Amino acid sequence: MLAKESKVKEIHDKVFESANKAKEASKKYGVENVINATIGSLYDEKEKLVTFNKVVEVYKNICSEDIFGYGAGITGTEDYKEAVKRVVLGENYSNVFNENYLDVVATPGGTGAISNTMKNYLNRGEKVLLPNLMWDSYKLIAEEVGGSHQTYNLFNEKGEFDIEDFKNQVFNLISVQESLVVIINDPCQNPTGYKLSIDEWKAILDVLKEASEKKHVILINDIAYIDFDERDEKEKDEYRFLFKDLPKNLLTIFIFSMSKSFTSYGLRVGAQLALSSDENVIKDFEKASKFSCRTLWSNVSRGGMKMFSEIVLNKDHYEDLQKERNEYISLIRERADIFLKEANDVKLETYNYKSGFFITIPVKKNIKEVVKNLEANHIYTVVLDSSVRVALCSINKGKVKGLAKKIKDCINKVN
Repeated sequence: MLAKESKVKEIHDKVFESANKAKEASKKYGVENVINATIGSLYDEKEKLVTFNKVVEVYKNICSEDIFGYGAGITGTEDYKEAVKRVVLGENYSNVFNENYLDVVATPGGTGAISNTMKNYLNRGEKVLLPNLMWDSYKLIAEEVGGSHQTYNLFNEKGEFDIEDFKNQVFNLISVQESLVVIINDPCQNPTGYKLSIDEWKAILDVLKEASEKKHVILINDIAYIDFDERDEKEKDEYRFLFKDLPKNLLTIFIFSMSKSFTSYGLRVGAQLALSSDENVIKDFEKASKFSCRTLWSNVSRGGMKMFSEIVLNKDHYEDLQKERNEYISLIRERADIFLKEANDVKLETYNYKSGFFITIPVKKNIKEVVKNLEANHIYTVVLDSSVRVALCSINKGKVKGLAKKIKDCINKVN
């Protein structure tokens, strides 16, 4: 009975499959004897889900009507949109971007934001440009809207962003497509933890500016993990300013996720923030996105939007939240430092980690056998095509200690 296009749909979600294996092992052998490095959520040192005190406090004080009622408007409340603008573009965004046009659309999490963007900007039969190391759901979303994907090498031989291959793939695609959609997941890239330098961002934008002289270019900047980056506000502003006054034929859409920033995964609140030098481009974005919102999810959690705006638009609340979040940023850094030092000691290769939830280890060959060895030692990771992802966000320091050597030993057994 399925429609023709739906008959081929089948999902094998690597994250949930690995997580389920880890849960079963924990029941059988005890949580203390299992390393569950699959979970992409923030856990404390007791391996319990982190909930920020300020988030819980504010949410509990929201009136019932603001939790259970429909959100005001299909694309989100005005307070929520204002809060997203401040978080993504900075407190002074109205002055900094005063010669640009922008709009915000509320979505169910970052996934909803990416889906809504691809639905309206990726032409059927065309390819979105993705890094070869990526969050796999990008590919599924492209397929869902009638497209596919092409990849570029994320890293060159020096472990830096491979700008040459990126440029080659950009111009390969624009030579055969009506437009180009590119996804850059930065900072705290999933799955590697890489962070682009300002110079690397400048080089990327130079390539896209050149491409925009020939075709429409849509840059999807997935910033889901940006609030767990270690840059200070001055450095964040330097990054934000890169997107000012770009060519009219180059549209930037930032993908924001409250799931990550506020560890509020189940509330499903996120946003698209579109930024352009062309007013008509933003008007088109608003019209198409609103239409898609209405047909897919109608509107977003009113309580989630209310909680977010209550915190962000209140200076004291927001400062309290940031202080609390900074403690966990430091904790993740401690876990990463332990792992990276020990990896270096045992000569375990990792991709170039800078910040964020994940570290990824390349496995040159026999990855299935390596994973079997890991699981035999009660170590569960997310398995990629030729690498394994370790979620440092969810395992305590006690379990991080010695983990690099265990992984190295499992690789050495078969390679």
